[in-house]
Amino acid sequence: MSWFRTFLERPEARVRLVCFPYAGGGAGLYRALAQQLTPEIEVVAVQYPGRQDRRAEAPIDDLEVMADRIAAELTTLQGPPVALFGHSLGATVGFEVACRMLPRFPSPVARLFVSARKAPADHRTGGRDFRDEAVLRSWAQHAGDAARQAVADPDLWQLAAPALAADLTMSETYTGRPGARVTCPVTAVAGSADRGCGTAEMGRWAGHTIGGFTVEEVKGDHYFIDDPTAELCRIIEEAI
Repeated sequence: MSWFRTFLERPEARVRLVCFPYAGGGAGLYRALAQQLTPEIEVVAVQYPGRQDRRAEAPIDDLEVMADRIAAELTTLQGPPVALFGHSLGATVGFEVACRMLPRFPSPVARLFVSARKAPADHRTGGRDFRDEAVLRSWAQHAGDAARQAVADPDLWQLAAPALAADLTMSETYTGRPGARVTCPVTAVAGSADRGCGTAEMGRWAGHTIGGFTVEEVKGDHYFIDDPTAELCRIIEEAI
């Protein structure tokens, strides 16, 4: 099945914004952003295996494998130039995909947007095994609304848990490559109420590009992408 979902086709778009979900999330979380951005930008959301309309497929729990697969699929897309947007875990996936897309200057990626995620050089593992049901439930109970709702509903939890466990394992086991950089410009976005990933932490992404770099702040907590603001749309539109 295809990796990409387009909720609002825009044949006249000048840029295609490929979006990567956070842990446990599916392509559908970018529907609102697709509806709010200018018609010059067409949003294409990545659907990881193991969730929503791909729930029959085995989820991937290795970030390097995930990035390899997505980068290969992106080369088949026809149309306008591509920019990448990743939120939380999706930011790291987007970065690794950008690293794989012909690392030359100028880059075939118009811009990489990373939000609510520490830079790869600052990533630290906590030694948690998210294949353990108790560990997974504990994480979900302290995460965003969607994860808390899932853990409180036995039927929903049964559907959501395998993909969430794979995503968190993917994050936990990621080590990255020392000195890895992309050649495209990078815009980092922080939520004003995100205590673990403010503008100072997001500013550290500057060391991962040889292109231009800016850091921005929008109102919201770690999950500000769930309810995209006009300010976030402005940042994306002006940067592109």
